[in-house]
Amino acid sequence: MAELAQRVGGEVLGPGNSPITGLQTVQDASPGELTFVGDEHHARFWATSRASAAVVSKSLLKSVASTDDRSVIVVPSADSAMIAILELFAADEELPCVGVHPQASVDPTAVLGANVRIGAGAVVGPHSVIGDGTALFPCVVVYSRVTIGSGCVLNSGVVIRERCVLGNGVILHGGVQIGTDGFGYRPTPDGRGLQKVPHLGNVVIEDNVEIGANSCVDRGKFGATTIGAGTKIDNLVQIGHNCRIGRTVVICGLSGVAGSTSIGDGTRIGGAAGVADHLHVGRGVSIGGRSGVMHDIPDGQTWAGYPAKDMRRALQEVIVARKLPEYIKHLKEVLGPEGARHLEHGSEKPSG
Repeated sequence: MAELAQRVGGEVLGPGNSPITGLQTVQDASPGELTFVGDEHHARFWATSRASAAVVSKSLLKSVASTDDRSVIVVPSADSAMIAILELFAADEELPCVGVHPQASVDPTAVLGANVRIGAGAVVGPHSVIGDGTALFPCVVVYSRVTIGSGCVLNSGVVIRERCVLGNGVILHGGVQIGTDGFGYRPTPDGRGLQKVPHLGNVVIEDNVEIGANSCVDRGKFGATTIGAGTKIDNLVQIGHNCRIGRTVVICGLSGVAGSTSIGDGTRIGGAAGVADHLHVGRGVSIGGRSGVMHDIPDGQTWAGYPAKDMRRALQEVIVARKLPEYIKHLKEVLGPEGARHLEHGSEKPSG
């Protein structure tokens, strides 16, 4: 406990020599395990938890106070301290062996950096460049003239289409598709079919971007679809052609951003949200889950709903909708039996 407290800059209350063998949630922890209390919801479970110790946010210390002899590490934020402690307990990732697996296919014109790891069944196309220390798990496919920086990890099933560029430290989870065709079609001259619009651009992903499993980023029609440094994209997310995603943006699962839309730095998009095409979402914006964004959003605003609007207005509309039965009942009482009958049938009450 004393060692963990030193690592996270916390203060130990209780025995400092207690050994910790693992980490677990406050409800499921066993003796010897450390848990985390970062909000009032989890603080309620501490008294009955079997955990031997907890990392507790300073603001919640009174909520977890108890008379037993268990230890707590008091920190400014349990959530932040949890990251550092998880890193201590995490096992090293099992990467492919250094070198090119005999069952991989690397074009002779490809350029491989030092300590590259390329697993079985992986394919690296002509004139592509793989940076130092980058790992390609089995069955990764890298098309021609792709540039991948150093220290990247591409998990199984990842496909990088031609001419795309990845910076350093990029992590792509299983099934990610980078540089797929944009979704563009026009009616044929006879009006009986659809013509596919060619997409000649690529995708540029900057340093330290992480993209979750089975997400897709379409290449640009003319230029590049870009994703800024430090951005984190969840599973099953669709980024349309020629989008410009800023730095340190967070996009949660099942969301979609339609073509030619720009997302400002530091913006957060909740799960299953949709953003229409050719829009501009400003910096530091928060978009609620399952929202449908149909208009530009200025910097720093919080929007939600379908169609999305300022959060305060959206909440007001929800409250009004929930109270609508009460309003209708009251209105019927005011109008009387005849007026209520006309209200139900959608007609106006006769004058006089």
